[in-house]
Amino acid sequence: MSVGRRRLHPAWIAALAIPAASTIFGAAGQAAAAPSAAGHLVGLHRVAGTRPTWASPRAFRGPASGSAAVHARIWLQGRDPAGLAAFAREVSTPRSHVFHHYLSPAQFRARFGPSPAQRRAVISWARSAGLTVTSANEHYLTVSTTVTSASRAFNVKFGRYSLHGAIVRAPESDASVPSAVAADVLSVTGLDNAPHLVRPADPGPNPPPNRWNVGPCSSYYGQSVASNLPDAYGGKAPWATCGYTPDQFRSAYGATQSGLTGKGVTVAVVGAYDAPTIVSDTNQYSADNGVAGLAPGQYTENLPPTWDSVSECGGSGWFYEQHIDIEALHGMAPGANLVYVPAADCFDNAFQDALLRVVDNHLADIVSNSWADTEDQAVPFIAGYESIFVQAAAEGIGMYFSTGDDGLGDPNTPEGAAVGSDRLQVNYPASSDWVTAVGGTTLGIGANKNYLFETSYGEWRDLLSPDETSWSHPLPGTYPGDFNSGGTGGTSYFNPQPSYQAGVVPDSMSRTLPDGSTSSTPMRVVPDISMDGDPATGINIGMTAQQPDGSYAYSRARWGGTSLSAPLFAGMQAMAEQAAGTPIGFANPVIYQRYRAGAIRPVDPSSTPVDFAMDWYTNPFTKAGPVLTYLVTAGVDGAGASLLPLKNGYDEATGTGSPGYNYLESFLRCRGPLPCS
Repeated sequence: MSVGRRRLHPAWIAALAIPAASTIFGAAGQAAAAPSAAGHLVGLHRVAGTRPTWASPRAFRGPASGSAAVHARIWLQGRDPAGLAAFAREVSTPRSHVFHHYLSPAQFRARFGPSPAQRRAVISWARSAGLTVTSANEHYLTVSTTVTSASRAFNVKFGRYSLHGAIVRAPESDASVPSAVAADVLSVTGLDNAPHLVRPADPGPNPPPNRWNVGPCSSYYGQSVASNLPDAYGGKAPWATCGYTPDQFRSAYGATQSGLTGKGVTVAVVGAYDAPTIVSDTNQYSADNGVAGLAPGQYTENLPPTWDSVSECGGSGWFYEQHIDIEALHGMAPGANLVYVPAADCFDNAFQDALLRVVDNHLADIVSNSWADTEDQAVPFIAGYESIFVQAAAEGIGMYFSTGDDGLGDPNTPEGAAVGSDRLQVNYPASSDWVTAVGGTTLGIGANKNYLFETSYGEWRDLLSPDETSWSHPLPGTYPGDFNSGGTGGTSYFNPQPSYQAGVVPDSMSRTLPDGSTSSTPMRVVPDISMDGDPATGINIGMTAQQPDGSYAYSRARWGGTSLSAPLFAGMQAMAEQAAGTPIGFANPVIYQRYRAGAIRPVDPSSTPVDFAMDWYTNPFTKAGPVLTYLVTAGVDGAGASLLPLKNGYDEATGTGSPGYNYLESFLRCRGPLPCS
């Protein structure tokens, strides 16, 4: 199977760290008269976004070998893309005359999908240009050729570039296609060959090692105080929580009071690979927490035909993500149906195929995604993703993406380096106009399962001094070394401001790009909304995992990250849809409407900082010591140019805030958009 060139990362990857598309993409490019591969003049149309941003003159290392193989996808442009975008906006906007009048997949294909004539035209051109068409479907063609033939077909030179210590191939400029098919070609991916390994394999059955936590810990915020440790912020810090239970989350966010469970709503989870023990583990986790287990048929899977690139992708390492997603969702919305739709590997092509299975078959109304990439690295794939997301909106499917856990992507932090960021930037797909970007908070829940506070999930860990009389550095610690992780937020370099953010996101924020430069027009800012994601609060998942002695058994471990935030909010949306009695679809217009109406609770800037004491194994996967003691500070997301400060109203750390106690009530009360009429 041909796969994409870049590895996507689960959104919890930064939380693992321990201290030590806008219209610039797609076929609407520039037209020019230029020599064709055959040597005569034809009209050529630039396919914008097909050159990776990392293929810069500074990284250029010479021309690419002409005999090297190229395996690419040519994405097809549908009929009436402008009409599709307008329809998707209208069907998602309260008070519109077509609000919630969604299309079925068959209606979408007939009205907006690529026509058979378009597909035939692109296949004919590809073959005439010397490309071997290896497969074709409703969305794209796969083609194989050599660099020399690809250079002629796409009127582009190929070079060798330095990328993260490796030499890889990429086009030196955007590809072009003839004017005869310009309206039929959306994008081309796979022209670069950033390192990847393709081989059929199986990720199971052996699960990964468990990540062990050290006590003491608190069942709720402030239950147990670290009285034996040095003072911090004028007093003794409470021990970090053991991981909140589903009942605590449901009560704190108003779900228990609403009586809603998500019954009758189907939520899809898109991840990678498949844990063979997910059902039994979820049922055991549910029993541990007083939640009904999965009923027969409540959990289903839609699997790809094979698993690929298991070694490179860390195969079973994705089992953590699957357990966080499924157990958080089932705990939050225990009545919802769940369908797991895994990618065959951790590359863009496979994730796009998984998303296409969802939208082409309308497998669910709500899709939770806890994976991401940096905007820069996503550029060649954005047009394809955007076509999927706008199709989802037209069909009434809401796409929810965790923003990531690397703050503003600072490459100087371990988290930014882990996701391959080379400058301050946000993550994609969260920065798409057509998805809901879910950020993270630090949540305080009281003894009565009551909401106490939230602050931003920006977590620092300062080590106890050797003499145990103070913390090693002035609090919260040194940057970047003591900055552990934080919910990703900030301004997109590529996507203009969507209408639903106008009047909510401050103009100064939407025009200030992460590198400090000023945009001439307002741009998209993430997140849209947030829920608990701090590993110091987090969730205590249950998973069959490898024990230190090499055996396998069901074990518990505290996890966090926006990989928790996204399924928690997807669970809230399942209950909101149950209350509304109709699919919510693309939710951002409704979310920002409810923010204006007071059903979303902005995070209070005065809530920071929040501190916890935490013990941690030197190697939590083997229980290897010595045990290290940290003062964890939350609510300070980054530092210097990468700081995402909390502000009154919308901010780049938490977006509009978190669902208020009356969020679900608003759907029960109105059975439709706010304000109630």
